[in-house]
Amino acid sequence: MWLAAMSLAIPTASARDGGFSFEDAGFHLLHGRWTAISPFFGVGPSQLGRASEGLDPRLVGVRYSERKGHVTGVFFALLNSIAGGMAASSPKSVETYRSGNYIVTRTTYRSEAERQEMLRQTAAANEAMLAAEDQSYDFEAYMTSLPGGGEVSGFKLNMMFGAAFGDYVMLDIGMGFGSAVSRFERDGRQTAMQFSYWGMPLKLNVAAGPLLIWFQWDWNWLGEWTGHAPKQQASATTYKRHNTGSHVELGLTTVLFERLMVQASVVTPEIDSLDFGFRASVGLRF
Repeated sequence: MWLAAMSLAIPTASARDGGFSFEDAGFHLLHGRWTAISPFFGVGPSQLGRASEGLDPRLVGVRYSERKGHVTGVFFALLNSIAGGMAASSPKSVETYRSGNYIVTRTTYRSEAERQEMLRQTAAANEAMLAAEDQSYDFEAYMTSLPGGGEVSGFKLNMMFGAAFGDYVMLDIGMGFGSAVSRFERDGRQTAMQFSYWGMPLKLNVAAGPLLIWFQWDWNWLGEWTGHAPKQQASATTYKRHNTGSHVELGLTTVLFERLMVQASVVTPEIDSLDFGFRASVGLRF
């Protein structure tokens, strides 16, 4: 048993050299450079609904994913450039005090040398972000026009940088945002549901032989801990809800025939809700 566990954990030489083999698909998904386009389908509770309410709209859409790509690095480098440029041009300090019958404001500006040093540090940080190997990007588009009876329209994206712990474990942390709406009818009741997300995704990835096992928590800064509880209106014929929960998902990903990426997961809108849904996708990996 110990030898079997070791054989699952230790990647082969071909995987370490960048070659693909099914028995090391998890290792390759964690450390390889790839992009994937995957149609997906979801049933049961997700960000929008809860089984306890009897309202769980179907998700149908397309996901674009990449690891060791460029989108995340470019986005954060752009934000850093804007913030660094504004900081370099802003006053060094502003002091206000009263002198007799006057209110005096004294502003101290940075020297040219200080400005150039701040811009140099900003440029160095940008280069590090753009060159970061362990970065990932996930964009989901929810559609009602695709086959499968989707009842949600909107999008969600997460951009993350990874911190590796040995060869088999990586923690991805970053920023994400999204918005989705759903309008449907259940048992003669007109329902309108909305989801808003802006926060910090945290994703723990573990490579285990042919599988990449992952646990993801999308910490929603718009959630209940900020005092913005879900807004809800209900009557005998209508139901409206605006969700801001923190999405939790546990999933498995593998690759078949080197190109076919298969993923399945269980998901809940909030970890303490005890409402679970299921999501699955099959797509092409490049």
